[in-house]
Amino acid sequence: MSRTVIEKETGKDGSQSISYRKSWEKDGVNYNKEVRKVEGGYIIRESKYGKPSDGEEGDYIDESKEYVSTTNPFSEKKEDENMFSFIDNPSF
Repeated sequence: MSRTVIEKETGKDGSQSISYRKSWEKDGVNYNKEVRKVEGGYIIRESKYGKPSDGEEGDYIDESKEYVSTTNPFSEKKEDENMFSFIDNPSF
């Protein structure tokens, strides 16, 4: 099961920011991806943690990374995943 959260905030100067966060679990590992549109690009934060339930004694995973992109990471996905391209349009 996955969970999606979309947040729209207005700053003191009237500027708006949009962030998108998706969380899901697969085979005992939890995944999180957050994309926040900022002036000039996107801040992407990804993490995964948990112990894989693949039947073997695996190690606990706890990984995260954060990076900046000038393109929307969802606009290059397959058509069915492209529904998140609205992050470029603050007037949804």
